[in-house]
Amino acid sequence: MKLNFRFQIFLFSIGIFFAICFFKVVDLSLKKYTLHHEIITVPSLIGLNISQVEDTILEYGLQFIILDSAAYDPGYARGSVLSHSPKPGSEVKPGRKIYLTTNPITVNYISFPELINKSLRQTINLLENNAFRLGNLYYVDHFAKDVLIFATHNGMKIHFNDSLPKFSIIDLHLGNGYELDVTTPNLIGLSLKDVKKKLNNTSLNVGDVYLDFNDNDSLASVVYKQDPILNTKLTLGSFISVWAKDSIINK
Repeated sequence: MKLNFRFQIFLFSIGIFFAICFFKVVDLSLKKYTLHHEIITVPSLIGLNISQVEDTILEYGLQFIILDSAAYDPGYARGSVLSHSPKPGSEVKPGRKIYLTTNPITVNYISFPELINKSLRQTINLLENNAFRLGNLYYVDHFAKDVLIFATHNGMKIHFNDSLPKFSIIDLHLGNGYELDVTTPNLIGLSLKDVKKKLNNTSLNVGDVYLDFNDNDSLASVVYKQDPILNTKLTLGSFISVWAKDSIINK
């Protein structure tokens, strides 16, 4: 019996030893496979053409996907990168995809519609129907709230039938109805595409957007934090910053 007990202890010890060795090998293999100890700082690709992007991305061991074209920016060459996600300076693993937004190669000019004295809802619909994009809302003293007083593009006032590049971003200057403040809505759980709509409908603007896409390449995201928080009183046209990730944790 005594010998048998010692033999069982021996077998148990051998089993523990091999189990530890097995898990150690698996752990090292996984770390090697996921490049656990390798981190790359994303370089700035802004202003580069696609050929230059390819050379830079190859050098850094990353990949890229052209997400879409933004509103035409005359400050950059056509086809060059205007922004990308993850942003410059972000730390990622080798092989990570970088999503690019580029300056349009072909620029089509269209006439600006008549918007003066239209309501905010009417103005937004007309902008979208005429291939323009809504920028920020600014408020001026006027008895009619959310009625358009004038519009600007790149800081310049624009008028009916002015010729502008397709997809230009238009800032709206609206009447405040002599209201002094507005209460921030709850943005938690909203997708980024719905945040701007909700804020604009509340006479507010989207401020800084912080994206947490460290673990995968998904662009689907929801807001998990906002600043200022819900029910804060702000002046009309104030900016709300949001933080978004692929899913809400500990909601």
